[in-house]
Amino acid sequence: MNKTIINTTEELLEIDADTGEILVSADKSDYSQIQLTKVKALKLLTNKDFVMINGTWEATRDGLLKILTSLPVSYSWTLIETVINDQLSTITGRLSVTTGSITRTADSMGICEFSELRGNGGKHFMNARAETRALKRAIETIFGSVINYYVVNYLVKGGERC
Repeated sequence: MNKTIINTTEELLEIDADTGEILVSADKSDYSQIQLTKVKALKLLTNKDFVMINGTWEATRDGLLKILTSLPVSYSWTLIETVINDQLSTITGRLSVTTGSITRTADSMGICEFSELRGNGGKHFMNARAETRALKRAIETIFGSVINYYVVNYLVKGGERC
């Protein structure tokens, strides 16, 4: 891992050259808490938390929820906009995750078309699937560096699929 840490008297700025993640200005006291949270998230993941879809490794919903609910963080999921009709449901939500004095927020949208349900379920299931997709995308955004690290180091080796 190629990492640069810029250290001032009160703050740290971490830049991970491998993942591109930038952890903006954090209090030094929060820095170790953030690093510990990332390590714990990585230890939670297993190969069963990923599935290959169209040649790309994707984290499963259960794997992502395991990260969100098993870490020493607080979080809130708020629905910003819901649109539902006979053809589709779209959900826009906001996930905020807090550790120490750092809060990371991600807005995301999920869509489900009624035709995906293939006659099983109604608007409730269409709406629930759209919300699940929105939440999954938000978790992937906030914990992307941990997920990418796991995929690169445990699922893909030397450019080949495991």
